[in-house]
Amino acid sequence: MERILFSAQIRECKGKGGARKLRTAGFIPGIVYGPDIEPIPIKLEKRKTEKIIKHLTSHNVMAEMELKKNGETENFTVILKDIQVDPIKDEILHLDFYKLSSGKAVIMEVPVIIKGKSIGETKGGILEQELREIKVEGLPSKIPEVIEVDISNLDFGHAILVKDLKIPEGVKILEDGNRVVITVLKPKEIIEEKEVEEIEQPEVITHEKVEERRREKEELQKEEK
Repeated sequence: MERILFSAQIRECKGKGGARKLRTAGFIPGIVYGPDIEPIPIKLEKRKTEKIIKHLTSHNVMAEMELKKNGETENFTVILKDIQVDPIKDEILHLDFYKLSSGKAVIMEVPVIIKGKSIGETKGGILEQELREIKVEGLPSKIPEVIEVDISNLDFGHAILVKDLKIPEGVKILEDGNRVVITVLKPKEIIEEKEVEEIEQPEVITHEKVEERRREKEELQKEEK
């Protein structure tokens, strides 16, 4: 995948008032933190940063950061941990970055990307993706940016489980191995309407029928005598 690079500068103004001024000036406030550094307040150019985030498959992704401070530039690897968005304006308010240490394992969620088209889909089946991200643990250099899954052999009722996923050696999946990642369902069957049973109409008793039955009854009584 294409290398993701965030360019940032040290942020001097802090607090809600300072954050509002930055946004008005065309910047997004943020912070970088990690196990071996003090939290660093930063600012990122809004247009350039929004363009990068728009094409991300997940917010919890690994990226490179180019941080300018005191006339110098420092480069390091980060994970974009959180994106705070204004629910009304749909505008990015704040970004949190976690600075990685190359020798320490990290836990992160990796997007699951589907490749191909299943046999079941060609027959009208429905593809269900139960898990879109997989939580893994490993060294930053070993963790893949995405986990690709080939579904071309899946037919009705078939499924790909977590334990079927292929990941690099040295990376551990932190999910139940029997969880379903992807499956193909049969198309919903059309339920036919049941035929309405014919209801027998009651016999209509006419005056003539009553007289006929009365005569039959009298004849039976005479015979019995």
